Amino acid sequence: MKRYNLQAEVREETGKGVARKLRRAGLLPGVVYGKTRKSQPLIVDPIQLQNKMSGNVIFDLTIVDDDKETKETVMIKEIQRDPIKGDLLHIDFQHISMDEKISVSIPLSLKGDAPGVKEGGVLQQLLREVEIECLPADIPEELELDISDLHIGDSLMVSDLDVPEEIEIKTPLDEVIVTVVAPTELVEEEIEEEEEEFVEPEVIGEEEAKKEEE
Repeated sequence: MKRYNLQAEVREETGKGVARKLRRAGLLPGVVYGKTRKSQPLIVDPIQLQNKMSGNVIFDLTIVDDDKETKETVMIKEIQRDPIKGDLLHIDFQHISMDEKISVSIPLSLKGDAPGVKEGGVLQQLLREVEIECLPADIPEELELDISDLHIGDSLMVSDLDVPEEIEIKTPLDEVIVTVVAPTELVEEEIEEEEEEFVEPEVIGEEEAKKEEE
């Protein structure tokens, strides 16, 4: 589990205008909140966050308020970006306790080569992350799933994941993560989806004509 130091300043003023002014100055508006603390607006230097926002990362956050400093442990809860440019707009931090379990989403990584693909099948990954609950220090970067025994028609479910005993999986165990299907099955599924999406348009006046015929 990656862990970094981060510094932020208390933000006294809030609102869209203030946020835009901060971003023009090269700063990032943010907020920190949690079950045991009130929400507090912050100002963060985005340079400190470079290459530190992927995955579930823990930050030892130092919050500066004039001449006072407080320290707490946080994780990134949400990042807002400009939908076109991709620039950072806002960041939410969640206060955590290292001795209290939390729920997080963990990406899934498929390992090995499925024999079913060589047999002509198509590998479909239906689930790309699962929700787990554990102590912050026990959060893995990813969970691996071996697909080297998958033949055509075979599937692996959440229950097939091998996780340490300190980690509890919250995602339903019967959800399918990956499967190998025959190409004909894949084509049939696509045709069925297209037929379901097609709705015959109603002809204006058709209903009235039927009533008159009755």
